[in-house]
Amino acid sequence: MADAPHSDVLHACLERLRELPFVQGVDIEALKVSEPGSRYGTAQAPPDAELRIRTSNRAFRVAVRVARSHLTRTVADGLLARQDIQSTDPYWMLFAPHVGRGLGAYLKEMGANYIDRAGNCHLILGEGLMAHVEGRPPERRPREGRSIGVPGYRVLFSILVQPDLLNSPVRGLASAASVSPATAANTRAQLEHEGLVHKSAQGWRVTHPRGVLEKWLRGYETTVRPKLVIGRYRVETSDPEELERRIGSIFKGASEPWALGGTAAAFRMTGHYRGEETVLHLIKQSSEAVRQLRAISATDGPLILLNVPSSLAFVSPVPDTVTPLLVYSELLHEGSRRSLESAEEVASRYLTHVFE
Repeated sequence: MADAPHSDVLHACLERLRELPFVQGVDIEALKVSEPGSRYGTAQAPPDAELRIRTSNRAFRVAVRVARSHLTRTVADGLLARQDIQSTDPYWMLFAPHVGRGLGAYLKEMGANYIDRAGNCHLILGEGLMAHVEGRPPERRPREGRSIGVPGYRVLFSILVQPDLLNSPVRGLASAASVSPATAANTRAQLEHEGLVHKSAQGWRVTHPRGVLEKWLRGYETTVRPKLVIGRYRVETSDPEELERRIGSIFKGASEPWALGGTAAAFRMTGHYRGEETVLHLIKQSSEAVRQLRAISATDGPLILLNVPSSLAFVSPVPDTVTPLLVYSELLHEGSRRSLESAEEVASRYLTHVFE
């Protein structure tokens, strides 16, 4: 486990866990559990570790997921969407580098146990065993690599959508990601430095796909999505299905690519949930599209127009939808309980290569 990218977070959080008053011991039962057909089920992601937490009168089994780096709400939602956090057999817990007050309150509201390197935590085990600590600042630690910026996140997006691109010539990866060859090469080198990808005699491979996913989701929330937003709008109809039909009629045969995202796309992919908002992805901003839709700018409008990270966004197994990774990312960004459930459905059907 020493070479796993999240091992330092795991061991630091274990130390903080052992310091809690009612905890008399913590044993690591297993690391990186991934047996197919295990008790976690096919729709749930296997944990990074299984613990046995001993108290004065009993022991509790706890499944742990480790967030490797800075935790945002979108990354947290991605972890929550893949777990049965209400389970008591085993209990479930998140280990993270740091959880601030706001995110801690959100995790508590969602019913999630967590602990971070500083000792901030929320943990409920059985009857009467509870610990809650908040407000401790993060440890001062060296930064894990430099920020990669929007172009670098496009490279991550491309690798997650089509992992074989990692073994393409640099120019091929750059072209797919719509970045310069230098950016593609530098981003791949940084991922290698962080232990997320590895080059051997057989070529490049993604060694920690979930780590790459977390890095992408963090970038999508903080850096990428704000740059993709064209605007929010109100339209004549309040019926999402009618709006979809209108979009299809207007854009059918259009010269520029377009596709649905968010819950509109997820519903076509899984049939699970269709929210009130409609996300429409365009290859570039189009005032003509706004005119044809008779859309009026509104901060709370149900129609959201977004650009795409690259043309790979339109590679999807379902017609008129963006790629499942982008759908998944947008569902986590929305963050409602129903959208998180829908995100899990999309992940279990279309993103299994990321959660292996």
